[in-house]
Amino acid sequence: MANDTRPNPFPALVRHFFGRFFDTESISPQGDPQANVVQTLGILAAPSAFFVLLFRPLTLVGWDLVWVRYIFLGFSMVVMGFIMVFEWDALFPDRRDYQILTPMPLRLSTVFFAKALALGIFLSIFLVDINFFGVLFWPGVDGGKGFLSIAFSHITALVAGGLFSALAVAGIQGALITFLSGNLYRRVSVALQTLLFGVLVMLLVLTPLMGQMLHGLVKTHHPALFWFPGFWFIGLYERLRPATHDPTLLALGDWAVRALWISTAVVVLTYLPLYRRHARRMLETPAPSPAGPGPLRRLLAGVLDRGLLRTPVECAVFHFMGQTITRSMKHRLFLATYGGFGAALAVMTLGAGPSGLLRLPLTLSFVLVSGLLAAFNFPSELRANWGFQITETAHAAEYVAATRKWVVVCAVLPLFALLAPMEFICFPRPAALFHLCFGIALSVVLMEIMFFGFRKAPFTCAHLPGKVNLTALVFLYIFGFTMYSRLMAGVEAWLTARPPAAVAFVGGIALAWLIFTLWRGRAARTPVTLDYEDPAEPVVRTLGLTLE
Repeated sequence: MANDTRPNPFPALVRHFFGRFFDTESISPQGDPQANVVQTLGILAAPSAFFVLLFRPLTLVGWDLVWVRYIFLGFSMVVMGFIMVFEWDALFPDRRDYQILTPMPLRLSTVFFAKALALGIFLSIFLVDINFFGVLFWPGVDGGKGFLSIAFSHITALVAGGLFSALAVAGIQGALITFLSGNLYRRVSVALQTLLFGVLVMLLVLTPLMGQMLHGLVKTHHPALFWFPGFWFIGLYERLRPATHDPTLLALGDWAVRALWISTAVVVLTYLPLYRRHARRMLETPAPSPAGPGPLRRLLAGVLDRGLLRTPVECAVFHFMGQTITRSMKHRLFLATYGGFGAALAVMTLGAGPSGLLRLPLTLSFVLVSGLLAAFNFPSELRANWGFQITETAHAAEYVAATRKWVVVCAVLPLFALLAPMEFICFPRPAALFHLCFGIALSVVLMEIMFFGFRKAPFTCAHLPGKVNLTALVFLYIFGFTMYSRLMAGVEAWLTARPPAAVAFVGGIALAWLIFTLWRGRAARTPVTLDYEDPAEPVVRTLGLTLE
């Protein structure tokens, strides 16, 4: 019998699927995907290098060492979770894979293992990248003896934590595709992907604070220790190389080992036996229907069209914004980043006591409005903006009016509706009602200020990230997260004790807004075109000198 000389397709499949990770939809659609990944690797390598050099001269021991360990472990777990959430459907063939690979004599199991290996290589690159400098210089941070023992314990704990994060996200996605199907799976999957991304951002911001809280939680045997995976793996680190010999912390290491086994079992049981069915269901799951939303949403849209949106242009722009936010993954994850940051700020604000309750709505509204402004400034599909360019009217006011109305109706009002139960629980009814009115009024004023000079149809203008004035941006956010919320919360507390002044204040804001609206209406009579491209920096910069 002649030897089979056909080449093994498995290595080619691995290279193909690995290359696909560099071809994903990114936040900067005009950029080179591979360059974006290289830049991301450089950014992710920086924190471990910074922190290890910061703590290296201290030579930490005891609970101080545990706290610093948690910072590195938490960062590793969160980044691995980020990658898996971003590559949400990475283990399943997409429609392009199906169309190209199905006619070939390939087993589906070969496709699965090739995808799994490519994903494993991709994750390993990031895992090594984010921990390289930390591992290299870590023995100088740990005050113990034994270079190899210190390095081995550090590497093992970080790899175990990162592996669990990746397996946990993959297991969640496998469970969803096992028990849900069709449109229900797509809706739940999109919502859960966005939620997980926001939660991971929140955990990333709170990692140093949670590390500082760990000693107190262990001393009081707090139930949170047994509910949050990050605490389990710091317990595993303690088992590998004890720093405190605390029995509660050591016991958490058992939870980490069990969590690794359980997450592995969930992935194996939800993917391997049913992978063929999963792949078929993923391919058969319909994309969002172009026919429009369901009956309830159509009813609400009709009410808005008749009662709020005055012109066909406003209706078109308003609904275009909602559809883009819903269907564009990069915009959803971008807003989830802002949402996670806002949630972290909310947690820290609530820890400040009663004054934190007053600052919370103001802080969240600032994050929400600034996040939407940033999201509106970069395009969804730049090459498709010709539809706006050929149908644009002589005035940009209708487009801007629809944008402001969408921010108020679909962002500001839902935010305060979610906060309303907490307000009525924590404050007397009149005070809670005033807090809500005060927060909504300030949010509208803030929106008007931030969107002043905004002359774009959202998601249709080319964006040049390099033109951002970082100094002004940092100043804006520092002011927003500190002075704005703190100062306005102080004003609100003062007004709450003086009802006549409160009524006068809200009336003054309403009058100022009315005057500004009338002024803007007069200015809108002058024809102004929309911006479809940020002005680029000139190739040759002149000094602006002229001869008289």
